[in-house]
Amino acid sequence: MHENIDEKIEMHTTKIDYKNHVIWLSSYEMKTGGWIPRALVVLPAEDGNGQQELIYPGEATFPVWEEADKHAFEMGKQWVDQKLAGKS
Repeated sequence: MHENIDEKIEMHTTKIDYKNHVIWLSSYEMKTGGWIPRALVVLPAEDGNGQQELIYPGEATFPVWEEADKHAFEMGKQWVDQKLAGKS
């Protein structure tokens, strides 16, 4: 990936292309405070155009939206890498 993820998040980019997949960042704020990382990975046409929603497990939240989206991107990237390695 040529562009820095931090720069994309600072520019409020929500759609990131990664290894022929699209990762949509959609972290959300809890009413009680804090942000939950969430990403939607869209598979390429040759894989059937499916999608996989990823939500950060557990009770932990992130204090700011940017940190949550960075983590959401990492979750999406890890899911794609595991899928391409045949592990999911």
